[in-house]
Amino acid sequence: MRNPDTEGEPSTQPLINRIKSPGRGGRNLRNRHVALEKSLRGKEALTRRLDGQQQTAATNTPATPIFNRDLGTLKTPTFREFAVPTEPSPPGSDECCMSGCAVCVYDLYEESLEVYKESMEALRKNLVMLNIPEYKWPEHIQTKHQSGLTTQPEKRTTVVMNAFEEMERRLKEKHAAQEAEAPKTDAAGS
Repeated sequence: MRNPDTEGEPSTQPLINRIKSPGRGGRNLRNRHVALEKSLRGKEALTRRLDGQQQTAATNTPATPIFNRDLGTLKTPTFREFAVPTEPSPPGSDECCMSGCAVCVYDLYEESLEVYKESMEALRKNLVMLNIPEYKWPEHIQTKHQSGLTTQPEKRTTVVMNAFEEMERRLKEKHAAQEAEAPKTDAAGS
């Protein structure tokens, strides 16, 4: 006997049959250990290959970035098996919205610059502790390289202040342009 309320609706019978007979789909989990074993063997081989590359990287020229072709990424430069930090690049003028947000790119840049300076000092201390002569260090690590910058007692403004001054300058230009247009519209209206 047919139900007139469900006439035209698709039947749920195929769904019920699929649930009742699990052999018609799904995955056989009895052999999953084979797939896991293959994946682990692949990871072990990759780990061995990476370890071999790290050992050869220590003998490469110091403090030069090494391109890892297998992974397609840049490795951090090293010198005597110490990671040489890379100086952060300042944010571009188009990266800041100048809204005074809590997490400003200029603040993040200042923080990363401080971390860079601290890590460079730690690297220099480690190299001194190992009695490695400074003339063997890469140029950008040497303290002589940096001493030329610190001998001049220039008053440096921070990046945040530079950005603020730039914003103030743009606002003044905008207000000046608005004031210059305001008398023209008043004169045209009279």
